[in-house]
Amino acid sequence: MKLYFDLLITIGIIITALPAVILVYSKFRRPESWEHRHPKWTVLLVILLLIGTFTLVWGSFIEPRIIVTKTHEIDLDEIKKPIKVALISDFQIGPYKKTKWMQKVVKKIIELQPDIVLLAGDHVDNSEYDEMEVTYLKPLQELVEKKIPVYAIHGNHEYGIGGGKAVKDPKYRIANVTKETKETMEKLGIPYLVNDLEKITILDESFYLFGADAWWGGKHDFSKLDERTEDIPTLMFIHNPAAVPTISKLENIDIMLSGHTHGGQIRLPLIGPVARVEDVSAKLHQGLHDIDDIKLLVTSGVGETGTRARLFNPPEIVLLTIK
Repeated sequence: MKLYFDLLITIGIIITALPAVILVYSKFRRPESWEHRHPKWTVLLVILLLIGTFTLVWGSFIEPRIIVTKTHEIDLDEIKKPIKVALISDFQIGPYKKTKWMQKVVKKIIELQPDIVLLAGDHVDNSEYDEMEVTYLKPLQELVEKKIPVYAIHGNHEYGIGGGKAVKDPKYRIANVTKETKETMEKLGIPYLVNDLEKITILDESFYLFGADAWWGGKHDFSKLDERTEDIPTLMFIHNPAAVPTISKLENIDIMLSGHTHGGQIRLPLIGPVARVEDVSAKLHQGLHDIDDIKLLVTSGVGETGTRARLFNPPEIVLLTIK
């Protein structure tokens, strides 16, 4: 798959850059040519072709390597001292990004000085089974060494669930690596929540964190929410924002944190996300939203799947301040 998309990108660069070079050559070296006789049209065509080349190069090799920080604030009456939550999703580690990228992401997280870090699934790409993918997660251990609380959940890629086709189930396309991913994270010192409820206390402020399992594939189970006994906020931590209609019907969920969409990877003016998740509306592909009584925060993530491309939508770390 990686080779296929890289071949398409290479072809796109060739069919935009090569004609531009030929046009320029003809304009200056072939006096009898159309290009020489119509210099204004030639310049316009060259500019358009080179814009295409630049867009392909930028979106494929430059923008995907930029990390931006998106900041949001949510007011909760029960929280008196501000808590900074770093939300990161969709490392998709493997085909395009490996250990060096993880080191860059971890360095950026540390610079932001969050009080807690939440890793919202699809840590590995798992589009083609590679047992080495989980080893690229090792730089996350530095967060633990810095005494920053870190929690992780599964996404659909850990289960091998995606948009591809398979014989038995149209959503299952490759190996299930949930066991390997969970064990790797836990060896790094990162608690892994699989339909688990945790009471978190930071800066003398407490809240419940519920880490739900993958929505696609029906792995989620919200029964442990019944174990809540204190009147403190609850953060629902689930990979896929498609779950929000169901979660909005649950009792006393204040904030829902998700990834999965990649923001569409490519976002065009007036059009929005290009690669849309089938069961998530375009307006919910990134950002902070009010859904009934829940605040839904969706990050575009830091990795790519399928093609390596991002455009008008660089990898992001979300820094949420709850106060």
